[in-house]
Amino acid sequence: MLLFRCAGQKKKPEFSVFSACLRRPDSIILGLLVACSLAIAQTIPLDALLRGGRIHYAGSRYERAKEQFTKALDYYGQKADNPKLAEIHIWLGLSEARLRHFETASGHFDKALTADSASFGILRQDQQKYYWAWTALITTARRTYNRSNYDSSLTYALVALKLDPAKSQAYSLVANSYSSLGRYEDMLSTAREMLKLNAKSPEAFSLIGLYYLQKPDTLWSEEMKHARWDSCNYYYEQAIVIYESRFSKARGKLGELLKITDEEKLDEAAWNLVEKSRTRNQEELKRYIEEDLGAAKQLAQVAQLASQLFYAGNNLNISSSRAGSAVLRAASETKDEHSTRFRARAESLFQKALKYDSCDFATMFNLGIAQYQNQNDSLAQTTFEKVINGTVVPLAKLPDEERNSLLALITPKAAKIGYLKLGSAILAPIDSILATIGYPAGGYRWLYFPKLRNKEFVSATVEDVPDIFLSLESPKALENIYLLLGVSQTGIGLSFVKAKQKDAAKEKLEQALINLNMVTALNPQNAEAYHNMVHCYRETNQKKKAEQAYKKYEELSQ
Repeated sequence: MLLFRCAGQKKKPEFSVFSACLRRPDSIILGLLVACSLAIAQTIPLDALLRGGRIHYAGSRYERAKEQFTKALDYYGQKADNPKLAEIHIWLGLSEARLRHFETASGHFDKALTADSASFGILRQDQQKYYWAWTALITTARRTYNRSNYDSSLTYALVALKLDPAKSQAYSLVANSYSSLGRYEDMLSTAREMLKLNAKSPEAFSLIGLYYLQKPDTLWSEEMKHARWDSCNYYYEQAIVIYESRFSKARGKLGELLKITDEEKLDEAAWNLVEKSRTRNQEELKRYIEEDLGAAKQLAQVAQLASQLFYAGNNLNISSSRAGSAVLRAASETKDEHSTRFRARAESLFQKALKYDSCDFATMFNLGIAQYQNQNDSLAQTTFEKVINGTVVPLAKLPDEERNSLLALITPKAAKIGYLKLGSAILAPIDSILATIGYPAGGYRWLYFPKLRNKEFVSATVEDVPDIFLSLESPKALENIYLLLGVSQTGIGLSFVKAKQKDAAKEKLEQALINLNMVTALNPQNAEAYHNMVHCYRETNQKKKAEQAYKKYEELSQ
């Protein structure tokens, strides 16, 4: 039967999926299209996605490879069996590693191992794949450790050990992470595993020494509290002997390679390579090798020897310093000739540590303590002065622009405290400038202005610059350095008084007062500083100030 439409009557549109889509909002259209594309993508077999990714990987197209492996994970990650899931993560890890995304890569290797403990066989069978997986894991473990993220460092170092149980590097990171987490027995166990791999591993000996040094007193038996220092010293001594041998061998090879027979010139070259290796800008090391040593053609070989010298030297610094700290602790727990012998040994070890890093101011400070305890006030004074000269930078040494930017940071609130800690953004350019004028240590993050505490303060001006300085040291550490310098100088001054050398006594005691006053500016509650001031003021005929200092000392000592 035919139906006729009256004139002017609109035709009713026919219904279809296509016409329905045209009438829907854009968001619905997009959702349908995405759903369709996902449905199409999921028809691509997993093996095809993996094969496509491997082809891109083999052709060094790592971003494209990553895309294919990511699709494989997105589409099949929930339903793939464990070996296949591990394989996907292995290939994603390798692609990310080739793109230098080491932390992301390490996350994939960790997931692969979790999914299938046998998955690392793929990596061990191919030297290149093994190299990139190992590099990613060990780099990530180091980076996270340096950021004080010890749990993550431990995780990745343990994964690295699963990849290669014969590498001491990973054991060291595992043990150091355990140490930082306070898991001392795990640390000791790891160090002993290292010795099973290599009975002459200096890294293992150092870690066992660190176990005896770091484990808190409360976790030792009464018998072992004192006996542990001998064990600590023994293991560090073993490490020191081996590192010294390594340093000597690398030095000898350097002489052979560069045909340097003069011992002084060889020493100079070796130490310069160590110092240049310490700098952040490795172009300086390259320039030194090529231009100063004239070894452009042997650049790679000399750079490798520089790395060996630096590694051995750096570990000699650390091991000697820690052994010195252990012996100094032993000295404080013994008496008479035993204590004297321990302090002398501590001095020797600290001096050895400084031979391999002259900018290790923490060790230098400990050397000063050992000298002071040995009643060598003159030596202690010299050492503490070196610490201050290296860790304290007068603000006046900075260029005008940087100086003014720091002055602007000193608010009335900050002035009441007397110091502030600089953020990373402002610290980096300041460290770079200081490195060019003889302060290579880096990390001068503390800005001090203790004398502004007692002023009517609105804002810091150029007139305040002489009383403002930067330092590596935190407030408490800096207070202790100035205190020990002032106390050492007080001792020297009083010995001059006893010897009736009035002029020398006055000069030295006035020097002591400068440093003791800095202590009380940093911390007005330091009783020991006021106690020493009493002697200084009294012997320089400043009786009223001596009385005031004594009154303050008594007040703080109650």
